[in-house]
Amino acid sequence: MANDITVFIVSLKNSTDRRAQLAKHLEHIGLKFEWFDATYGKSLTDEEMAQYCDLEAIKENPVWLSRSAIGCALSHYFIYKEVIRRNLPYALILEDDIVFEKDFIPYIDTVAKQLQKNEIAALYYQSWDPIRLIGSTVVDIHKPYKSYIPQDIYQPISTAGYIITKDACKTFSEAMIPLRRTADSWGQYKQIGAFENFRCVYPRPVDTVDAKSTIEYIGDNWKSRLMQWVDKNKIFPLYQILRKKRNLNRQSMMKAEIIDK
Repeated sequence: MANDITVFIVSLKNSTDRRAQLAKHLEHIGLKFEWFDATYGKSLTDEEMAQYCDLEAIKENPVWLSRSAIGCALSHYFIYKEVIRRNLPYALILEDDIVFEKDFIPYIDTVAKQLQKNEIAALYYQSWDPIRLIGSTVVDIHKPYKSYIPQDIYQPISTAGYIITKDACKTFSEAMIPLRRTADSWGQYKQIGAFENFRCVYPRPVDTVDAKSTIEYIGDNWKSRLMQWVDKNKIFPLYQILRKKRNLNRQSMMKAEIIDK
């Protein structure tokens, strides 16, 4: 069940437990992959921040553009540059808190080959409201999986799992720097021409585990630090409450509907 597509797993180098768990899962389902060391935003120097970021935009939006969010965005940016450097036709990018449906593995290459020249296909995505997928744009992959164009490109968020073409990597990487948006601001990036088209695979073949990101995506304030401490030390009953809340939030953001445009 070998896959031809290059699969990058974004992960902090010191996340040994997370890596071991994911490696066991992916090897079990037969998905070849390679690790890609994530950028740890909190370790970026002032010089690196000035090189890659729009500092004024960060000052104006410090909550969403935290050091952690910046590190996440730069991790994906550097993968795009690696795809271009290696002249890969496309790549599957996964974050290290995912689980993959085994029955989809044989069709990853199918999705990649169905993509247009400058296109992205999300295998995992969330939306604050039920995401609306345009029925007339359907492309069959293999039952039950299909891909659709979302009615509103601003709806889908998350960079946990997606396939991107080399041409999209080129235009996306050029549009990202200086960094003034989070990695999953798909709508904003589409508006500035970072890519031409975006598709959502439904049902989602990728899900996320009930774990907080080791990249600490949002927040550097005391509340965020408190939640990190609770997570790390599994403080009862706060740890169980946080897990339940995260799962409920995740489930509420997983709803989708097929519509006529």
